[in-house]
Amino acid sequence: MPLIAAGSDKTQARRLQRLAEQGHLRRIHSGIYTDDLVQPLESIVRRELYALCPLVAGDSIISHRSALESKRPTAAGNVFLTGPYRRDIELPGMKLRIAQGPGALDSDIRVPTFGGDAFISSQARALLENLTASRGDPAQRRTLGAKGVEAWLDLFISRDIGGGINTLRDTARTIAAPLGLQKEFEQLDLTIGALLGTRTARLSARAAIARAAGKPYDDARVILFQSLAEELQRNSLQAPPADPHADSYLQAFIETYFSNYIEGTEFELEEAHDIVVKGRPLLYREDDSHDILGTYQAILKSKADPRIPENFETFATLVQEWNRQVIESRSAKNPGEFKSEGNRAGNTVFVSPALVVGTLEKGYEIIMSAATSANRAALAMFVIAEVHPFTDGNGRTARLAMNLFLSQAGLTRIIIPTVYRDDYLSALKALSGNAHPIPLVRVLARAARFSRWIDMSSKSNAFAALRRSSALERPNAAQLSFDDSIVDA
Repeated sequence: MPLIAAGSDKTQARRLQRLAEQGHLRRIHSGIYTDDLVQPLESIVRRELYALCPLVAGDSIISHRSALESKRPTAAGNVFLTGPYRRDIELPGMKLRIAQGPGALDSDIRVPTFGGDAFISSQARALLENLTASRGDPAQRRTLGAKGVEAWLDLFISRDIGGGINTLRDTARTIAAPLGLQKEFEQLDLTIGALLGTRTARLSARAAIARAAGKPYDDARVILFQSLAEELQRNSLQAPPADPHADSYLQAFIETYFSNYIEGTEFELEEAHDIVVKGRPLLYREDDSHDILGTYQAILKSKADPRIPENFETFATLVQEWNRQVIESRSAKNPGEFKSEGNRAGNTVFVSPALVVGTLEKGYEIIMSAATSANRAALAMFVIAEVHPFTDGNGRTARLAMNLFLSQAGLTRIIIPTVYRDDYLSALKALSGNAHPIPLVRVLARAARFSRWIDMSSKSNAFAALRRSSALERPNAAQLSFDDSIVDA
């Protein structure tokens, strides 16, 4: 049992105290111990907060920002509650800050624990609470304020497919009077109306302003785009100049081959080459063959006319055209149409359909603000991969966008060989899941140098280089190997 409480039993309290003195238990708070002798007390307190609340702060409710932030403490370790009287309770690594106010309502959340019931403000109540006045550092104070509430509501609405926002508003209307928060409800009601486009209000959160203007976007994704842009500003992506002696059609084929292989369209190298040379699909693998042919034609077109889109509308149209061509035979996937249903890869849930256009537009702004063509290329690839705007073909479309910027600047188009696939995908996940952009910049830089190393003056030379470098091997079977020193020669 992670927590052991003496309660009002004095005999039990003395026994637990002796066990703690003997090193069999550790004290967390007066009369409360743990038999976990390994984990840091701070970790135990965070994990067992719901069980601790009724033991040390009975009749209180987790409220205000702590109710909306999943009981996560502030940087200073504060968790906010509301109870019969005001007080602070010190726990290892955490301080419970209790303000005086109404206790739990029927609409609030009840969490049964071995120490009694813990209570958490409902979302409706927490939103009202967070609109009350609060002083001090915004990162440490009790409330999120109007800006924080707007950002929370924008995210809620972006994921709301069942009219939950109206239910939330109705609940807030019902409980506002018992809580004495009628003025806060008026503000909440006006904010929700502005976000839904039915009323006009002055908003402060960027994502909320965009939604009210009819162009909502995924603010968390835009922050990721900015983190990559900032890393590229410090450490620009270096891509070598394109090989003037390369066979353009051969290069397009090799790029096609690997871009499709990453996405699971697997052919033998010679087999795929026959498809593009003969211009006809392989019997019994028509759809996969069309993926090869469509990607090949899209790459050739982007190489022949590598003009940079001068505005977002042109950029969005070009991205749609690429996707339409890449998966042209897969009509069930709606080629070239932005997705109407959500999509995901593993634990990563991509941008919701309602936020695709707005998020792409913010991404385009960040792409075009980059100082170099190579940096724009890296950003373009990540923006499209992270938004995942289509039902299928997103990875190939993202790499087409990346290589357009490289071609326009006369730089080497980047391919991701099969053996390097896991490095590439892991780098994308590091940025997407942990906001860690450095691995992606490194992976793209190495892939760029490898792409320039391949002798694409002839099919025999190129295919021999691919085999010599282990580029065609599975990631768990070999490592990418090439003479990096001759790239700058």
